[in-house]
This record gives sequence, structure tokens and C-alpha cells, in this order.
Amino acid sequence: MAGRKYGLDLGTMNIRIFQGGHGLVVYEKNMIAIQRKKEVAAIGNDAFEMYERTPASIVISNPVRDGVIADINNMNKVAETLLKKCGCTTGFMRNNSFYLAVPSDVTEVEKRAYFDLIAHSAYNTHNIFVVEKPLAAALGENVDVKSKKGMMIVDMGAGTTEITVITMGGIVVSKLLKVGGNTINASICQLVKERHHLVIGDKTAEYLKLELGHAIPGQGRSKTVFGRDVITGLPSKAEVSDHLVFDSMKNYLFQVVRTIRNIMETIPPELSGDIIENGIYFTGGTTLIPELDRLFNASLRVKVVFAPKPLESTVRGLGVIMDHASDYKDLTFSLRDAAFE
Repeated sequence: MAGRKYGLDLGTMNIRIFQGGHGLVVYEKNMIAIQRKKEVAAIGNDAFEMYERTPASIVISNPVRDGVIADINNMNKVAETLLKKCGCTTGFMRNNSFYLAVPSDVTEVEKRAYFDLIAHSAYNTHNIFVVEKPLAAALGENVDVKSKKGMMIVDMGAGTTEITVITMGGIVVSKLLKVGGNTINASICQLVKERHHLVIGDKTAEYLKLELGHAIPGQGRSKTVFGRDVITGLPSKAEVSDHLVFDSMKNYLFQVVRTIRNIMETIPPELSGDIIENGIYFTGGTTLIPELDRLFNASLRVKVVFAPKPLESTVRGLGVIMDHASDYKDLTFSLRDAAFE
């Protein structure tokens, strides 16, 4: 019996699954709740609902950290559960194919973990392929990655930011920064504690980022949030301004700008010319911060192009590769390739 094709984008905060012929079929939080150290209490969005509200007997974690699989056993449980949701079956007669997006700037051992995730699961298949994430993200935005013209793509995710220069279907240089949207959240928590003497959780920090986050300071907005008073230990509240949120994110944003500049200085002049002509492509959830295009355009003095659906670029790129497997065969690596043996 012919198998189906599945594309998996395993992000730090979200997992997206693309099924050949059906499109995006799963979009959930990449989280797992473990009860009494061994029992699965919840997975995906259900685990996220429990986050920061659990008793001591339940531990909630993200199997992916810093862009790579940090806990392959829990990642296997999450992947199997969510694949079942979209009708993916196991068994000897069902020879499914799996395409997984992997950061470019990671070690071969870390890349191998993506193969092992499926190879050691209940899915009986050797059709396991990895695709370098920047190439998939570019394809998801209808960029011709096989063009002789160079292009730069910046993927600003929750746990990492990857800046990559691509030409002729290959990667010239890629830099993975272990900072992202979660870095901003942690900074918001720290500044609220320092300036308002209030302890807040990650969910509240995410709310402040979404409501008040702005790449250009001085909007004059604020939100009331609740937490625990540092001094009394009692529940309390504070009025948090958008200036605080901007202060929380500016170091991260300027680090991205510096890294892009450094890469532009090291690549061949011809590629730099291509990037100036074509612009820099931005994707990833953190690019949803308002006015980010103005900030990067002014700081880099290069045209910037932002993905209309930045959270789906990579997984849709996997869909392109699955639907046109013969055209993009040279962009995939299989378990049998020497680079991963």
C-alpha cells in the first residue's frame, strides 16, 4: 500500500505538520506534560493550557531547545501523538515518507537526531529526509532557491534566530543565534521585576510582547498585569508601559542587525550586490512585531521583505518539496547519505 508524505517543522514553541495533498493539518504547541516522572498528562495545546498552573507532580517542558531536539524521548511522544491526529498510520504495509526541517548551523550529531526521531518510532519506514530549514523557509515564500542570484533569509523564531545566505540551491553561510522571542519574554520578566517589584510568568510576558511590542519606541501605551509582589509575596498588579517592552527587546533586535552586517561584510561582493538588489527576506514568529520592517530598513539600508504568514513559511516549503520531490531531490538528505553515517 502506498504511503503518505508528511512534513514536520519542529519549532521550540510550535510544531507544524504538512500532509501531502492536504496542506497544513497540525499546528500545536511543542510541549509535553509528564506526571510522576513517567506518565504523559498532556501534549501540544493541552499541555500549554496547563503551563505555569501545574502541581509539583507534573512537569511541562519543550522537547526542542536552542533549535535542536534536546529530549528525543519526549519529542517522539509529541510527534507520534500529533501525527495520529492527522491520520498517520503505522504498520508494515504503510510505508510513509517524512520530511523534517533542520537548522543549517548545527552539528551532524544534532541533525542525526531528526532521523532517529522517526527511525526509532512506531512508523515502519526508511523514507526519512531532512531539509535545511533556511531552504525550506525560502521555498515557502516562493523564492527560487536554485537561482544563481544570492539571497539572504532571516528566520526569527521563539528559541533561535538563523541568518542564512543562499545561492544555487546551497548555503553559503549560516549563523544560528540562540536567542529569539523567548529571549524577549525572559527580558520582560526581568525588567518588570526590577522596575515594578512584580514577578510575572512567561505567559504574561508573551501577552505584554504581543500587546505592547513595537520596534519603534514612544507609542505611549500600557497594560495592567497581575503577578506576585517581590517584597510581600502577595498577589499584586502593575501598569507596564510599552517603553519597558521596547527596552526588553532592543538588545535582541540590535544583535540581529549586527550579525546581518557582519555576514554582509564577509561574503563575496557579488553576493552582497544580489542581496542589495533583491532585499533581505524575514520570516518566523518574532517578525510579527509591529514596525520591525522600518527598524531593519533604517538600520541595514537594504530593502526588507517580510513573509505574510511567517509562522508557516518553513512547513509550506516542505510541502513544496514533497509535491515536487524530483525537482528538489538535491535539497534533501536521506538516512543513507554519507554525511550522516
